[in-house]
Amino acid sequence: MTESKNSGEPTLALVVAFGGPDEDVSAFLASLVDSDVAAGETELVFVGTTSADSTWPIVEEWARTRRTPVGLYRVDSESASEARNLGLERTTATWVSFPSPRDVLGEGYLAAVHKFVTVHDDPSLGLVTAHVLENVDGTVVDSHPSRARYERGSRVADLRWEPVVNMSVTAAFFRRAALVSGGNAFDTRVGDSFVEAEFAARFLATHGFRRVGLMASAKYIARQFTDASPLIQNRYAEPRAYTDTLRYGHLALLTDFDDVTERWLENVVLHDLAGYFRRERFIRSPTAQASPADFDEFHALAGEILHRLGDDAIRSYSLERLDVSVRQALRSGYADEPLKPDVAVLGRVDEILQLVELSWWFTGEMPAEAFLVDGEQAQPVFETIQDFEFFGRTLVRSRRVWLPRGQATRVFLDGRPVPVGRSRNLVPGEILTSASIEPQILAQRRRLVDPLAISERAAPHLKRVVKERVSGARDWVTSRQPKAAAVSLAIRSRRSRERFAHAWVFMDRDTDANDNGEHMYRHVWKNHPEVNSWFVLRRDSKDWARLEAEGFRLVDYGSFEWRLLILQADHLASSHIADYVVKPLPQSVFGAPRFYFTFLQHGVINYDLSRWLNSKRPDLFVVSTPQEKAAIGGHGPYFFTQKEVVLTGLPRFDSLLRKRASLSDDERDLIVIMPTWRQYLVGPPIPGSGRWARNPDFAASTFAKKYTELLTSKRIRDLAARTGKKIAFMPHPLLGEYLDEFVLPSDVVVLDFAVDGVQDVLARAAAFVTDYSSLGFEAGLLDIPLVYFHFDFSQFFSGSHSGRQGYFNYERDGFGAVVETVDGMYSALSGIADRQYRSEDTYVARTAATFPVRDGQSAERVLGAMKALEGSPRIVEPTV
Repeated sequence: MTESKNSGEPTLALVVAFGGPDEDVSAFLASLVDSDVAAGETELVFVGTTSADSTWPIVEEWARTRRTPVGLYRVDSESASEARNLGLERTTATWVSFPSPRDVLGEGYLAAVHKFVTVHDDPSLGLVTAHVLENVDGTVVDSHPSRARYERGSRVADLRWEPVVNMSVTAAFFRRAALVSGGNAFDTRVGDSFVEAEFAARFLATHGFRRVGLMASAKYIARQFTDASPLIQNRYAEPRAYTDTLRYGHLALLTDFDDVTERWLENVVLHDLAGYFRRERFIRSPTAQASPADFDEFHALAGEILHRLGDDAIRSYSLERLDVSVRQALRSGYADEPLKPDVAVLGRVDEILQLVELSWWFTGEMPAEAFLVDGEQAQPVFETIQDFEFFGRTLVRSRRVWLPRGQATRVFLDGRPVPVGRSRNLVPGEILTSASIEPQILAQRRRLVDPLAISERAAPHLKRVVKERVSGARDWVTSRQPKAAAVSLAIRSRRSRERFAHAWVFMDRDTDANDNGEHMYRHVWKNHPEVNSWFVLRRDSKDWARLEAEGFRLVDYGSFEWRLLILQADHLASSHIADYVVKPLPQSVFGAPRFYFTFLQHGVINYDLSRWLNSKRPDLFVVSTPQEKAAIGGHGPYFFTQKEVVLTGLPRFDSLLRKRASLSDDERDLIVIMPTWRQYLVGPPIPGSGRWARNPDFAASTFAKKYTELLTSKRIRDLAARTGKKIAFMPHPLLGEYLDEFVLPSDVVVLDFAVDGVQDVLARAAAFVTDYSSLGFEAGLLDIPLVYFHFDFSQFFSGSHSGRQGYFNYERDGFGAVVETVDGMYSALSGIADRQYRSEDTYVARTAATFPVRDGQSAERVLGAMKALEGSPRIVEPTV
């Protein structure tokens, strides 16, 4: 240990706790050198936790090179809070801060802090905070949520009039004397997600400090962590995050300072508590790791906290954007009385079917409904209830109905007339009239008008301007506005309209075909020449030459021709629903898409994807089983009604059934092992595409190790050889680039989605091994004996992937045995071999209940459902 030898009291102190995950110690220490503070003005106190063993030698070596002494200490604990408490005891400076060694200090940071506290030497000022910038993948950006408070420069804010929150201690300086006299310390009972905010809030409330310094010139560069990072994942994996944090953090602040009814303190608590509920709505959420055993205690504590905060604090909270469902849950989910709808909100208007959409919020049981349309009793044509579940409990519900459109519509809930408005923020009327519907219709129609259309009088002028600015081929454009002008002119050409007017566009990924988009296009192209059908794919795709040779009418994704096609299309249908598919062109330039979008799906949805899909708005949502339709189009977590959700079967089912029927038992010679992907196995997504960067740590993953163990199992390979079968390994396309990471025996056949047709492989399957892949449903469709390999079930549904466990229970509903080990897999496959590669009767009965028809007419039903969007009769859907 080295003690400070400075005479007098230093102005500033930095207490740094080392030992957290993802620390770049060298960068932090280098930033201390660049901070430009004269010796003696800043005291450095470094404390290493038990997790700092690998980095502590670097810290010690750096300290030895300093001209001024550095306090070095260790604690026998992994807790950064305990380390900070020890460091606080060792400081003597006037102001103390607790920066993180994951971050760096901006150039001249400490000098700027020193100048500010010297200029503002006021005892009523107890806390000063620096302007936090964020390091996003190596780029420093001004994107931190607190950035707005520094836009007016360095200043002193009064919390009574500007109730800002300070949720971190890393870029904050506290008056040390006040900390010591008030006995302030980091409460180790409070979870890591809130302990810093609790420390700062308790300090301010204890001493009555209401003036906070905002140092715009002092730049603190924080490393940005996403919810998928180990740091955030670990915080929300701790059970105490759902119990102790609320009890000793949120609730204790409100009860210990119940006489402090100021908005800033309420905001501190609400900011953190609302974060739990916000994350519950995320597609990949760290809160999905919460244990159901803690749910009851969490809800009891949350209810008490929200009761103390009161409705006004929740309603007026504006420090961050809250989804409507989250704010409704916070306001009404724990209220003593159920939420009764006070307004019905007008949504979309379907001019083809002459329907209007109305919705309202409620809690508990659904109110009794009655509707009068032009004086006559009416019933919803389509309806749903969307349940918003937070930590295992439905806190708020949204009712959505489609009613016949009339001149005057009245809504009665529990016998009370409920006013109808276009928005909760607009004054509603008691009756929904044509006059109130008209603005909504006009707004929708504006989407259907070509925003690039130009008048006949303007066309010659625009042609002249474009000609003056450019020369050469039509792909000369590099800037947005000339490109829009060129597209606008080309659309008006006779050639363009003859080719693309009223087009039906089909695609899978931009980079790949061989999915439902390809199968649907082939069916329409061959059987319905009256439809102006086109298929979209990147020209450099491996599938381009194959489809071109077959005669597909191909358009290169992203090309000038593709823009003309998309802008004139009546329909777009794809197996994927990412933004690059459904929002293909910049809306600021080309307007909103004007086509009907049909989601053909990539496979049968067997787990809860509502957090992802609810943000999408397909006009037609294709499903394959009655259970899937009930889950997505019925009451539950999904937004959709049976207006959008139609049971047709997947287009690729048709050819799959034909291929399977064409092979004899002897030709069904593969034991297919086909795992799906995991979000946490691939690298970050590549913007503007359906591709992901490569993950250099893939080989070290549990997934790679478990499947290597399975594929190299001598007992399973011998079983295959004895029964005349071959083992075929075919991982998900997103994992195809990792095939070289597996070292496999020569008798294991490695198949690639990029080369081998998945339907040909399934048709040859004698047995099928998967984990959570929707292709398990296609194996079930064909009654192929199936085994589920679930060695990572909890992790897969922990929230780090895109879905959570949904309506489908593998043990109860699956089409084969569920195993967790390679030994279990051998036993299951042995049983299948003993039955001559036939499924058990139990599983055959399950597939029969899952697939009402296997008639090879799925694509034709999809076509009928797409035509119904334009006014044709709705199709007759299969039933069990």
